[in-house]
Amino acid sequence: MTKAVNFESKDIRTKDGSLKFGHIHQDQTKSSVMLQGQGALEYISIDQSGTTGRWITNRCRGRYQIKCGDEIKKGQPGFYLDAASGDIVIRTSGRIRMEAENVDIIANGSDNSNGVIHLKSNEEIILESKKVSFDAKEALNMLSNGNVQLSASNILKMYGSSMEKLTGAGKSLLGTTSFNTSIKV
Repeated sequence: MTKAVNFESKDIRTKDGSLKFGHIHQDQTKSSVMLQGQGALEYISIDQSGTTGRWITNRCRGRYQIKCGDEIKKGQPGFYLDAASGDIVIRTSGRIRMEAENVDIIANGSDNSNGVIHLKSNEEIILESKKVSFDAKEALNMLSNGNVQLSASNILKMYGSSMEKLTGAGKSLLGTTSFNTSIKV
C-alpha cells in the first residue's frame, strides 16, 4: 500500500505546539485540522478520511478536564452531550463516580424489548440509602442460586391478594396439577 501524500497540507508550528491542515496520520487517515501540543500525544484532530473519517479525536496523556456552566441558571443544562444515533461508551480501568444533588437514569424504549436499565456486576451490587423503594407496574422477581434473606429491625409486612409458599419438601409436588398452597389474605 502506498503512503498517502497531501501536497496542499500546511503546518504552522512553534516550540510550544502546532496547527496542521491536511496532516496524514501513520494509519493514513487524513486530518482536516489538527491542533497539537508540545508533546506528540496531546492533540485535537478533525479527521476527514480513513478509519476515523468524520471523527473528532481528543488525545491527552494527562488529566482531561471539562469545566463549564459557571453562568448557567439552576435547572438548565450546563453540559449537554447528545449522540443522535449510536451508543455512548465510557471505559476505564479505574472507577467511574457520578456526584450530583440528584441523579436520574431514564430509559425510554420504543417497544417491549427496549427501555431497559441493566446493572451487571461480577461480585456485588450495594444499595445504601435512608429509603429504597421499588415500584414494579407488572412484576418483581428476586432470584438467587444461594440464600435470600429478608430482615427488619422493626416490622416486616407482606401483603398480597393471594400468597403461595413452597419449601424444599414440597419441591416434588411442583409437577402435579392438584398442588396449591395459596393462602387468601
